[in-house]
Amino acid sequence: MPDVMTRLRREHAHIVELLGALERQLARFDAAEEIDYDILLAIADYFVDFPDCCHHPKEDVIFRRMCEREPALRGTMTDLLAEHIRLGEEARHFHEAVDNVLKEVEVPRDVFLQIARRFIDDQRGHLRAEEERFFPKAEELLTSEDWEAVEREVTDRIDPVFGGEAAGRFAALHDDILEWQAEDEAGDRA
Repeated sequence: MPDVMTRLRREHAHIVELLGALERQLARFDAAEEIDYDILLAIADYFVDFPDCCHHPKEDVIFRRMCEREPALRGTMTDLLAEHIRLGEEARHFHEAVDNVLKEVEVPRDVFLQIARRFIDDQRGHLRAEEERFFPKAEELLTSEDWEAVEREVTDRIDPVFGGEAAGRFAALHDDILEWQAEDEAGDRA
């Protein structure tokens, strides 16, 4: 498997973990329990920043290369570039909702939960589509020369939550995810 695909799959796994952390916070919010607003904001910050600046550009390079090899893909596969733009807009909408809650702007609980759940569902659906259709088609279609060209074109940035030492606003989120994983592992052993 090409290195860039390994990185993308790892990033997808991290995104799934972040969506799980968001779901845990939303369950608490829905039950009118105390939630960690720093974690909620860190998740929103992550989705506004990292996918658009690092994750999606790699996929966009691969998609463009695929379309050069097989131009009909633009018509048969979801246009990944447009999907990434839409997801970025949704992330900003979700971030704005989180920001409004933090600023104590009156946001009905059910409206906030609806925005957040739609965000989660769309993210999960997008990941599933990429894993089931886009990634396999890329691996089938692109040659080793294509993958080398992709590697030369893409840039990577350290993931602020999972890459190295999480710091600043992402430290609490990173710790929450590690705690959740430990709880899951303990439950599996029981």
